[in-house]
Amino acid sequence: FHVMECELNSFASVHQFCEDLKEFQMAKPIDRLICNAGVYQPSLPYAKWSVDGHEQTMQINYLSHFLMISKLIEGMKEAPDPRVIMVGSVTGNDNTVGGGGVYPIADLKQLDGFKAGFSNPVAMADGYGFIGAKAYKDSKLSLMMMSNFLHSKFNRSHGITFSSIYPGCIAETPLFREKRAWFRKYFPIFMKYITGGYVGVEEAGQRLFQVAHDPRCSKSGVYWSWNGGPREGRGAAALEKGGQISGGGGAGGGWDSIYVNDQSDKVNNLELCVDLFKASTEITGAQWPEAKTFTSPCPTLKVIGAVSTNMIAREELKRMADRPGFNEDGTPMQMTKRKKAALVADKVIVQGVLKNTVGRVGRVAGRLLLGRIPETAKQGSFQEEKPLDDATPAPVSAVEGTPVAPEMAIEVNTEESAKFIDLVDEEDKALLEGEIYDQVFANGKKAPADDGREWKVGEPEKQKELSTV
Repeated sequence: FHVMECELNSFASVHQFCEDLKEFQMAKPIDRLICNAGVYQPSLPYAKWSVDGHEQTMQINYLSHFLMISKLIEGMKEAPDPRVIMVGSVTGNDNTVGGGGVYPIADLKQLDGFKAGFSNPVAMADGYGFIGAKAYKDSKLSLMMMSNFLHSKFNRSHGITFSSIYPGCIAETPLFREKRAWFRKYFPIFMKYITGGYVGVEEAGQRLFQVAHDPRCSKSGVYWSWNGGPREGRGAAALEKGGQISGGGGAGGGWDSIYVNDQSDKVNNLELCVDLFKASTEITGAQWPEAKTFTSPCPTLKVIGAVSTNMIAREELKRMADRPGFNEDGTPMQMTKRKKAALVADKVIVQGVLKNTVGRVGRVAGRLLLGRIPETAKQGSFQEEKPLDDATPAPVSAVEGTPVAPEMAIEVNTEESAKFIDLVDEEDKALLEGEIYDQVFANGKKAPADDGREWKVGEPEKQKELSTV
């Protein structure tokens, strides 16, 4: 193996680590990524800050892992059976005694702290006061939620297995180095002989190895646990039962006792998972690849797609021409000049020329082959469709946002105004002149090539009635 340094207290160090790793691996893709590193600082009455100005526990345990995955995920899809494993915790899963019965409880609430930027002095994901133990539990909850989200977003497109695990309470590791001396002495004894949740360092490593390599653990979007109690440190009783000692801690048993555990409602909160992904991306500056699903290499599909692309774009442009609604200032929503020009070109070329030649033949053939639309297909609407002109905005006074009484509203003569073409600029006027002329005389007399038309749309001060046309 090859050891490389990465300081999770610094996003710059994570970037450098990923670049060094890509240089070291050369053409061989990374096939396993285990997000295991973590700190636990329950005794602190105040937050400690990372190089980037974020609370240390959350950055080390979650945010830096989040950034690292974003930088390595694209290369991992080239590996056979790639897996990303998040080491969660029973304390982040509040549907258990360890997670839901011991204060403080893991809870991101509405992510107000993350949405506010999560920079000094904002120390908690929920935006409230700092508690060291809760920061740890929130970070584990975040890892488990993100495992589920990345599964739904990238498992199909990249073929990567995302899962989270709880290997058990490893009570004799430096994770508890900041706890008081009496706690470090008696806590392992309590977990061994009272709850049965104790797991030694060696067995915890075996469980990590199992989820990373066991073919049974190739299932994505799950949370792995082990039934029964630990095999280590339980003496003859453990040997007599093959290591399957039941314990209240639910730490788990041997190799064959692995199973998919249930996750809490907080972990499965899909809407909050989406918010967590967006906020974490903003905080870390992560850049994620596009999640593209597999496209069939069928040549027929490619030919049909190439032929239909322009037609689909043209039909969608026509559909978007009539857009009911109003802008914030009360003016009707209008198409951009670019879309107006494209729509006019479509009417002149496609509808004005092709519609009366090839299109006419196609329509006749369609009616003969397909028949008429059944009357039952046209029925069933509970309301008549309202014309777009009926959707008029409420009158607004000169003072922004102040409604005007009906008797003070400005009267608009819709009958009179509908007779005129009101053009704002010369470019739009020229486009509409050409369009109207060609449509009116599509089957009749055409103007000379020098554009010597017998009429023009009047200037704004000399509006010409449409009835004349």
